[in-house]
Amino acid sequence: MDVALVTCSEWPELSTSDAVLQKALAARGIDARALAWNDSTADWSQPRMSIIRATWDYFNQRDVFLDWARHVSQLHTLWNPFSLLQWNTHKSYLRDLDERGVPIIPTAWLNKGSSVNFEELLQERGWTEVVIKPAVSAEAYGTILIKEGMAMEGQLYVDHMLTLHDMLIQPFMPAVLSSGERSVIVIDGEITHALSRPPIHAVRPDGQEQADLPQKELVQPGEDEVQLVRKVMDALSSPTLYARVDLIRDMEGSPCLMELELVEPSLWMHWKPEAAELLADTVFKQLQQTSGHAGTI
Repeated sequence: MDVALVTCSEWPELSTSDAVLQKALAARGIDARALAWNDSTADWSQPRMSIIRATWDYFNQRDVFLDWARHVSQLHTLWNPFSLLQWNTHKSYLRDLDERGVPIIPTAWLNKGSSVNFEELLQERGWTEVVIKPAVSAEAYGTILIKEGMAMEGQLYVDHMLTLHDMLIQPFMPAVLSSGERSVIVIDGEITHALSRPPIHAVRPDGQEQADLPQKELVQPGEDEVQLVRKVMDALSSPTLYARVDLIRDMEGSPCLMELELVEPSLWMHWKPEAAELLADTVFKQLQQTSGHAGTI
């Protein structure tokens, strides 16, 4: 095996998007196969490169996942690099990017084991509707919307979750209901495509039907969005093979960063096969360089 396309035991098969990548790699003579990071029988000395694609259960056991990633990175090339994985698996990376000049959604940071007066916090910040989420999360795990008049529910939820996790509280951005969030895909430093997406299920306002929400579709990112994506990528400490930059427009209509996905983002390459071709070209070149035999894999 040349390349492990890393999945997880709960979702061991390749997604439709990653199957397009596998086909593009095969066209270049590269043997790429799905391999679950938490498969106890897997031999990680066999691949020459590992590309994390669908480790969607990592947040349940972050420390174990990072131990695995550190081990694999010592055996061969791991994408994305271990240092970025460690950083990006805790949402405190958003605070780091904020300090580097990247606009993010205003955030209240709460440490595990701490306490907060939820109603006072909202009054001090001038927030009425907020999203509460764990700092280590995926697939909207633990993410809820607290609407105006639900301070008691918010307090009970925060009190409970702070016994388990570091937490974030952010104002709800109404733009997610009109234009949706924008997911911009970056492959080897190049913006390949972007999608608008409806809000995650956990934060849809009560009674809002799916048909009434923005639907997923390919879009052309605006120039201000492109500039923000480039600013985000320039702020990183290491190169990336892939990235997904999720944006939303704030109350003033300016784009800001919702999430930077460097671990296991959906890249929707079946919507834009050229992205899979670019990613496969990059992998091919890297394998050539490590093989020491120009023109062969």
